Amino acid sequence: MTPVQSDGARVQGLIARFAEIGMAQYDAIYVINTIKYNRLYAEMKRVWTELKEMPGDQRTALLPLLSHTNVQVRLMAAHSLLALYPGLARRTLETIRDSGIEPQNGSAANAIRRLDEGSYVPT
Repeated sequence: MTPVQSDGARVQGLIARFAEIGMAQYDAIYVINTIKYNRLYAEMKRVWTELKEMPGDQRTALLPLLSHTNVQVRLMAAHSLLALYPGLARRTLETIRDSGIEPQNGSAANAIRRLDEGSYVPT
């Protein structure tokens, strides 16, 4: 029989997995491995969905990732938190945009532009 994991431990495990996926995405981007990136994106979306569907919408646990050392992790955390913390997530996107770190700065700039024109509605 496997031990039952508490919600807190489960959330921490999901946050750790989110960060691991982001770092793997970073690596996939720089070797231009689109297939791997897309697989990782789908996996990250599953983690995000699980956090969102937990009681109390546990995506708030992603907040510490807005200051992660890896720019891809910060970018994906910002996207994931836009609906809950629009100001904080947008400031993170602006910092990434202004960092000059490619291609994440372009992705952040595009997200900000789409937010401003209303074509990107975070969920």
